[in-house]
Amino acid sequence: MSTLAAYVSTPALRVAGQVQPELAENLLDLTVESDIVGLSRCVLTVRNWGLRNSRSDYLYSDRDLLDFGTEVAVHLGPDDTEVFTGTISAIGADYPLDSVARTTVHAEDALYDLRMARRSRSFADSSLADIAGTIAGEHGLQARVDVGKVQRAVIAQLNQSDLAFLRGLARQEDAEVWLDGNVLHVSRRPDRGVGCDTPRLSYGSNLLSFRVLADLAEQVSEVRATGWSVSDKQAIDEAAGAGELGAELGSLTSGTRLLEQVRGKRTEPLVRSVPLAAGEAKALAKAAYLERARRFVTGTAVTGGTPAAQVGGPVELIGLGTLFDGRYAVTRVRHRFDLQRGLRTYLDVERPGIGG
Repeated sequence: MSTLAAYVSTPALRVAGQVQPELAENLLDLTVESDIVGLSRCVLTVRNWGLRNSRSDYLYSDRDLLDFGTEVAVHLGPDDTEVFTGTISAIGADYPLDSVARTTVHAEDALYDLRMARRSRSFADSSLADIAGTIAGEHGLQARVDVGKVQRAVIAQLNQSDLAFLRGLARQEDAEVWLDGNVLHVSRRPDRGVGCDTPRLSYGSNLLSFRVLADLAEQVSEVRATGWSVSDKQAIDEAAGAGELGAELGSLTSGTRLLEQVRGKRTEPLVRSVPLAAGEAKALAKAAYLERARRFVTGTAVTGGTPAAQVGGPVELIGLGTLFDGRYAVTRVRHRFDLQRGLRTYLDVERPGIGG
């Protein structure tokens, strides 16, 4: 590795808003991870022995710099891209026999507070947007919700964390929950990727490796949701199929189409939901179908560091051949830095079809 490459790959660390070059120099290992369930996490390990006040001593065994609740931010790459900001939730230490003492810090983003707040309550005449706004306000956040405007008579939160409750409601409407700064977002996958950079990775160059699988096992022709409308006194029967993919599929061949060609039509009933209105049933069926369809093709990529990759955003992979070339949606990002290999980025990706 050249000196320039090593310098560029070294993370920049900020603690309580201040750049900490000495902390970065003592960095031994760093992992930053985020995924579609919402939480972002960071684990960093630093050398905990060196010169302090002109004498050899522990560097981070007090709480002067690294303390519980202190904000930590991680920036990567030549563009100084911020890939994590959160607060310290755990501090550990390692005193090995044959090497220097180390301190390890765990940090989580502000969704940590939503995960730790468990409640039982109900919301009357409220929509997903209303509930997201309420929960965001309770945690000092702003809410931006692009779905869920339809009100329901009663929605119950039963011994659930705020994060699990909100994520469950969002999932019913094909939406995802994530945090950007102090803004809590609830949006559908296609809307989430709007405005994101599209990293272009080429196998044999900046795409170091890629393992991918197109699997028909969980694919279906349609998902059906049934229930009973109390107001109309009529049975409800709604379905969702390949037409729901829209522009997400593009020119690819969907798992549904391939399934019907080789196995025939397959319908999946929803058995754990009892919708009380046709619109609710349609939304449930659509969300369940899209969740399956998007996971027809799944893969894991390893790159030489891709700070621009964002969960929910697109990535373009080339040099893979007709079946697997093209755009994917990123579902998990893990940035890993150590002194042996420098910076690596691991991307979990998915898409609803194959090429050719």
